[in-house]
Amino acid sequence: MSRAKPEAVAVEYGEERLTYAQLEAWSDDTARTLRAATPPGLPVVVAIPRSVQLLVALLGTLKAGLPYLPVDADAPPDRLRRILDVSGSALALVTDTTQDRLAAQRLRTLALPAHWESPAAGEPEWDSIQPVHDAQPVYVLFTSGTTGTPKGVVLPSSALANRLVWMRDTYEVGPDDRVLQKTPITFDVSGWELWLPLISGGTCVLLPPGEHREPGLVARAIREQGITLCHFVPTMLREFLRHRDAARCTSLRHIFCSGESLPVEVARACVNTVPAALHNLYGPTEAAIDVSHWTSPASAGEIDHVLIGRPIDNCVLLVLGQDGRPVPDGDEGELCIGGTPLALGYLNDPVRTARAFVPAPSGSSVRRIYRTGDRVRLTGGNLEYLGRTDDQVKIRGQRIEPQEVECRLRSHPSVSDAVVVAARLGEDTELVAWIRAAEAGTSPRALSAALRAHIASALPSAYVPGHYLTLDRTPRTSSGKLDRAALRVRAEQQLGADRATPAAPSSTPGDRPLLAALLRERNTRAVATESHEGTH
Repeated sequence: MSRAKPEAVAVEYGEERLTYAQLEAWSDDTARTLRAATPPGLPVVVAIPRSVQLLVALLGTLKAGLPYLPVDADAPPDRLRRILDVSGSALALVTDTTQDRLAAQRLRTLALPAHWESPAAGEPEWDSIQPVHDAQPVYVLFTSGTTGTPKGVVLPSSALANRLVWMRDTYEVGPDDRVLQKTPITFDVSGWELWLPLISGGTCVLLPPGEHREPGLVARAIREQGITLCHFVPTMLREFLRHRDAARCTSLRHIFCSGESLPVEVARACVNTVPAALHNLYGPTEAAIDVSHWTSPASAGEIDHVLIGRPIDNCVLLVLGQDGRPVPDGDEGELCIGGTPLALGYLNDPVRTARAFVPAPSGSSVRRIYRTGDRVRLTGGNLEYLGRTDDQVKIRGQRIEPQEVECRLRSHPSVSDAVVVAARLGEDTELVAWIRAAEAGTSPRALSAALRAHIASALPSAYVPGHYLTLDRTPRTSSGKLDRAALRVRAEQQLGADRATPAAPSSTPGDRPLLAALLRERNTRAVATESHEGTH
C-alpha cells in the first residue's frame, strides 16, 4: 500500500468500508500500541472473528515487526491452553466478544474498538513499518501433532512475500480484482485471501463468520459483491457447484482449490458450471501456503486426471526414495520441499523440527528440505499426488493426526484401546473410531455421546469422529504393525451398508520484496495499470 490512491477501498465487510488510508492509520495506531506492550519476538495472539478489526490487528502486528498467532476463541479451553503454553505469548488482540475467553487463559488482552475514528488533521504515519529481514517470523499456525501436543509452524517474511508475488504475477491480479476472504484465519489459505488484494491494489471482501459453510450464502456473496477470485476446499466446491446459483457467479475469473485431493468429477463439474479458470494448488502448513500449482483444461472432456502440478517461483520440489535419493521420472517417492517457501521450523520444538526439516541430498540446489510425508509421482514435469506415507488424514481440508484423537479417547475411563481411521462414506471422508471398551460387553455406540463430549472438550470439532465401532480384534500386517487399512475397509463395509445415497445440499527467494514493502508499493502498480488501460 502507498500514498498514490489512499481513498481506494481496501476492505469491505457488509456495509463497512475501510479505505487504504484508513487501514494504514488504524493499523499504525495498533502497531504503536503493540511495540510498547509486547516483548520483541513473541507471537501476538489474534482472537478476532472475521471483521475489519481482524485485518487491522494482523496488519498492525506485522507493522510492529511481530509475528501473529491466530486462534479460534471458540476452541476448547484445554486446546487453547496447550497452544498458548507452547507459544509463550504474552498478549492477545481481542474484541469485546472474545476478551473473556482469552483472559481466562491468564493472558493480557488488548481489545480493538469496533470502529475507527479519524485522527486530527494530518496524514497517516505511512512510514511506521518496522524494518524486517528475510528470516523474520511473520505468522505462526498450529497443526495437529501425533503426540497430542499441537505443533506451531513458524513462517518467515520472505516465504510469505514470495508466495504472494508469485500469485499476483501469475494470475495478473490487479486493482479491479475483488477477493472473497472466507477461510478461517487459523488456516494458511486465509493469508493469501487477506494479503493478495492489498498488495495488488484490489479489495478484500470479508464474508461474515459461519457463512463459509453455506453454499447458497457463498454464491450470493460472489454475485452481489462481484467477486473475481475465490478459494474452495474440494469438498465445499462440490456442494457449491450443486447450488442453483453457482452458474450465476459470472464475475469469477479464477477458482482455486487446495486442502485435500480434488476429484476428477468435481473438476469437470466446475468447468461445466462456472465460467472461471480452475486451479489446483498444493502445500503443507510447513511452507508458505502453496508450493505447486496446476491449471485445469477448460473443457471437461479433456480432464482425465487432476495433478498438483509444478513448483511456484523460488521453490524446489524433490521426489525422494527410501534411500533419500531422487527417484527416476515416473517412479513413486516422498515429496520434499526446499527453497524460499520453507518454514523456519516448529515453535520452541527443536526435536520435531530436526526430524521434519532435514539436510537436502548432496548435489541439490538447496541445503534444507521439509519431508512432507506425501507420496507423489513426477511425470513430464508435473506432480501427481498418490497418498500418504503415514497415517495423517485430511477432513474438509483440515490436517488431522489420528494418534492425537486416539490419545484423547484412551484417556476416557470407559476406553481400553482405540484406533481412529478416515473412511470414505459415500462422497465424504469421515473419522471412524474403533473402540475396545474397558468393561466387557459395553457397546461403543452406547458410549458415543460421552466419547464425543470427551473429545470435543479438548480438540476442535473436526477431530470428533462421527462413528464408533467395536474393536473386537486388532488386525496386523505381516510385519506385526497395526493394519489401519484393514480397519478402514471394514468401517466402509460396515457403515456403507447402512448409509443411503447422500442427499443434495440445501439450495439455501531473498530478492523477493518483503510483505511490508509489497503493501506500500501497491498503488504504484494501480496507477501504472490505469495508465496502460487508458492507451487502448
